[in-house]
Amino acid sequence: MSSDIDELRRELDIVDVVSDYIHLERAGTNFKANCPFHPDRTPSFYVSPSRQIFKCFGCGVGGDAIKFVSLYENISYVEAAKQLARRYGIKLRIKEDSGEKGKIHELLEKVAEFYHSKLRENREALDYLRGRGIEGSTIRKFMLGFAPQSRELVELLKKEGGLEIYEKTGNITRVDEDRFRDLFRGRLVIPIRDQRGRFVGFGGRLLKGEGPKYINSPESEVFKKRELLFGLYEGLSYLRDLRSAVLVEGYFDVISLHQEGFRNAVATLGTSFGKEHAQVLSKFVERVYLLFDGDEAGRKAMRLATPHLLSAGVEVYPVFLPEGMDPHDFVIKEGKKALRSIIESSLDVFELLIERVKKGEKVEEAIRDFTYFASFMKDEIRSFTLISELSKLTKIPLEVLSSKVYRKREAVPEEEENRLSFTERIFLKGLFELRPEVDLDQLNLSHRARELAERILREEYYEVPEDILNLKTTDLEEEFGAALERLRIDIPKEELEAAGLRESVREIIRSHRGGIKPSALKRWRGGS
Repeated sequence: MSSDIDELRRELDIVDVVSDYIHLERAGTNFKANCPFHPDRTPSFYVSPSRQIFKCFGCGVGGDAIKFVSLYENISYVEAAKQLARRYGIKLRIKEDSGEKGKIHELLEKVAEFYHSKLRENREALDYLRGRGIEGSTIRKFMLGFAPQSRELVELLKKEGGLEIYEKTGNITRVDEDRFRDLFRGRLVIPIRDQRGRFVGFGGRLLKGEGPKYINSPESEVFKKRELLFGLYEGLSYLRDLRSAVLVEGYFDVISLHQEGFRNAVATLGTSFGKEHAQVLSKFVERVYLLFDGDEAGRKAMRLATPHLLSAGVEVYPVFLPEGMDPHDFVIKEGKKALRSIIESSLDVFELLIERVKKGEKVEEAIRDFTYFASFMKDEIRSFTLISELSKLTKIPLEVLSSKVYRKREAVPEEEENRLSFTERIFLKGLFELRPEVDLDQLNLSHRARELAERILREEYYEVPEDILNLKTTDLEEEFGAALERLRIDIPKEELEAAGLRESVREIIRSHRGGIKPSALKRWRGGS
């Protein structure tokens, strides 16, 4: 493939290619323009016809004609090469995957194109996108689509001779011998690609009716949520050039930020950020800005992601949005300049904690967090330097602080994690999500469950297994209440009152022996 791309590169004229996108002015033997990749008041972007390269002396990006199209169109280098080859009528041979796995990728691409073509026929989906401020060019770049009745998709797959193979993805299920059901039927569809640009699955957004707001393709040979980041492929060139990523939580956070010029935004696929995600990002970036929702869930996500990133050798910069706002809302309401300002003014996680200590804001908590995060740093010399700085500031002896910087343990063997009972898993999930005031001494927990509960209460989420964090429940409040009963918990009334809770869990359970009603658990949580 490289020889073909080299040949394409020799066939292209970079001045012609770049002129299709921006206006160039001659500057001696070169051409100049305002850089399209960063705010540029005076021309700092230069194109050299003799060397067939471009270079911006403001933001530092540079490369050949294919690289320019890749950056400007927000597509991969290979996809840009394909696009230019088609545009200029140049043959380009790129070897595709072979075998069944390659056929699955091929079918997924055809299904994505099918959904994309159906979007313009669905007024409700288009109105939803317009209501969220999503522009036509962004719809095309992300190939957003709509899934119509299953019958149409089945006809397409039969025509392609791939119905049985596609069934293995779990995106379509057999109802009976001759009938199939599309998992995404009636939903707005977001195609998901791996970093090579291959289609691997979909996300689906409910537009009306009942059901989960978002669903994803099931885990399969090609769709592994732990290894995938939405927006990675679309922003790969920017991630590499900027050496930084903006980590957000949702599909539309990524889509909106890319639309507004933050093309290094990525998100997980409805799962907690884990070590595999951090390892993927560390290949391309040195710094990650954590831009999560300004609520309790967003704060938890920050504390969960930070150790993974530090362990992968990546610098972490928490970015705090106003309470109740997500990145999509913020950039739509406040504008990209305001968002860029709070990102660029953010502090490294350790600088942030040092500032809290200097200001006297929750000093003990800040010191505890500082030593906790320092324990995950890949660079132990850097970790020691930071602890030394904290020691000088707080006058706490270095050996005392160093003793708190425990190295994280080796990963717990899978068989050890599996010793947790289902009841304990539900309890730990509820402890993480619902945050009730509990006395662990009153619980009949295994050693492992007790250890994990203590970590959750200390907000040390790193070693909490992903299968607990991502555990699917029908009604967590109800199931958590039932788990409390089985674990023989009895929270004293005064503790409940201190936590703002109106009834003890045991009283609720006693009054609902036939099954705990959601309304009862709302009362338990202090709701109406």
